[in-house]
Amino acid sequence: MNMEMEKKWFVYVGDHHEGPFSIPEMAARQDSGDITADSYVWCEGMADWLMLSQVNELDQGLREFKEVSRPAAAAPAARKESVATAPAPKSVQKKNKKLPLVLAASFLIVITGSLAALIGISRSSNEELHASIRPLLSRLVQSAPALGSLFQLIPTLPDVKEDEFFELQAAKTGSIHEGARVALALSTQDANRPFFYVSTNLPNGTKFEIHLVGQAETLLNRLQFSTQGTLSTVQGFGKSEVFLAEGGQPLPKGRYMAYVVEASDQDAAVKELLAPLESIKNQIKLPPSIPSTAKFVISKSLFLGGERDETYLTRLKAFHDKIRANSEKELQELKQYSQTLDAQFNTLTTDFQRLLTAKKATAAMRNSWKKNLGLWTQISTQLDQSIQTWSPETLKNEFFYGKVFELVKASFQSLKGLIQLESDQLEKPGDPAAFEIQHGKMLSDTRQALELMKQKVDVAAKSPKNQSGLPNREGL
Repeated sequence: MNMEMEKKWFVYVGDHHEGPFSIPEMAARQDSGDITADSYVWCEGMADWLMLSQVNELDQGLREFKEVSRPAAAAPAARKESVATAPAPKSVQKKNKKLPLVLAASFLIVITGSLAALIGISRSSNEELHASIRPLLSRLVQSAPALGSLFQLIPTLPDVKEDEFFELQAAKTGSIHEGARVALALSTQDANRPFFYVSTNLPNGTKFEIHLVGQAETLLNRLQFSTQGTLSTVQGFGKSEVFLAEGGQPLPKGRYMAYVVEASDQDAAVKELLAPLESIKNQIKLPPSIPSTAKFVISKSLFLGGERDETYLTRLKAFHDKIRANSEKELQELKQYSQTLDAQFNTLTTDFQRLLTAKKATAAMRNSWKKNLGLWTQISTQLDQSIQTWSPETLKNEFFYGKVFELVKASFQSLKGLIQLESDQLEKPGDPAAFEIQHGKMLSDTRQALELMKQKVDVAAKSPKNQSGLPNREGL
């Protein structure tokens, strides 16, 4: 029993050793779970620490103690002592040396796992999920450009061509201070309901306008067509609404120019960033629908409405043949309108000046005015009936020379007002001075309108044919 009470046993717990303990104390710690058969123990005379199950003296002593002299009460708490002569077990020393390596490996595993998760999310097609990590991805790529090959800075877009997807990805990289970048890509999801993706390195919430302008000679069943839409980016990426024609109809099939410009209601913070950039009026020739004061623009040529196949080409040729015949007919009508209005202006204004300046108007002068005024009334009535069918939409979409017909309409209305003023003055003369001022202005306006109309009719008559065989409308 004296041997059992001898305090000579040390035990290694966690990263330190405790003891010395007697066998009863060791038994108590074993009962409490502090030590097990696999715990390392040592006493004076042992060459190295061994597991408790390997030390027969201690293992057997513990069993005998528990069988024969197990105390009724709990053993007193073992005291902790530090014994300088008790060496740490070699196996534990080796474990301690491996600990920094294990921690480093664990840290590397965590970093690698996080990186792999980010790479996976960056390739997600879920736009909301991708938007949540885009700021982080952008910061990582800016600090370590090599990561740009691992991350997708825009969501996966299966409906975008590969080269356009790369353009979107490239536009998202780089600091705004190195230059603003914008890219446009067409969705191939539905040829009859096109929409666009835009990416940029400009700040969150940047607003853009997308202008689609059809190339007249390529459009099916339309002489011209243009439309526009807006979008706002979320963390440098945005998707437009579907582009459709009037009444929700598909866009006319053909080739378009797409222009992306700064929105007119741009946020003040973004406007400040774009202020140093050159106005787009100095960068590219734009259609009249786009404000020349807008900043930063890209343009792209696109074929919309489906494939440019044989069916399209056959239908386009038939449409052009019809337009060609109609354009020749329109040109003859324009010449006739121009000659008629010009002749009526010269005849009636000449008659009026004779009556106005004559000291005493003769019967022949009055009869000539009445005769010519009656002819004008007939012509005016016929023209009124025709012009009522020339709505802005009709002139734009159905007339090849719609712009020139607009000039005919303006000339007619100006001449009609002038002749009415002159007729009223002859029937019921008013204040001469006031009439002279009003008449002089209307006479000048009508003369200018007629000259412009005649000039454009002459241009149309001399215009050469373009590649599609249609007359060139340049300058009209």
